[in-house]
Amino acid sequence: MNARLLSLVVVVAALTGYHLAQRAMPGAIRPAPLFAFVYGAAALVMIAAVTIDGSGGLRAVSGTATHWAPWLLVLSVAGIELGVYAMYRTGWSISTASVSTQAIVAAILVVVGLWQFGEHLTPSRLAGLAMCVLGAGLVAR
Repeated sequence: MNARLLSLVVVVAALTGYHLAQRAMPGAIRPAPLFAFVYGAAALVMIAAVTIDGSGGLRAVSGTATHWAPWLLVLSVAGIELGVYAMYRTGWSISTASVSTQAIVAAILVVVGLWQFGEHLTPSRLAGLAMCVLGAGLVAR
């Protein structure tokens, strides 16, 4: 399996597990301690991975702490976790929460890609985006 396909499989499997876990989370669990545990455990997994992969360990990222992107990632991850947790606790179904948010994010990222990164919107990509948004609207109905 090539690296591109493998990366897709990993993300699809992880996002599927993520939504299943979020949806099945007992309602009595408070989000702050839950995510402190989850990210603490994930940090331990990633520290183990860093020691195995030979990339220079945590020193390899220490210089990035002054760049804005890692901090935006921190805020984004926290917002995703709390937002998805809240979506499921306020009644969103597992079949509509992800597709609704992903379609909106895809539309936003198309605009950002064009504006900030010089990406091009081909007719087929525009048609695909329209189908995603239309499909998300149908699923959310």
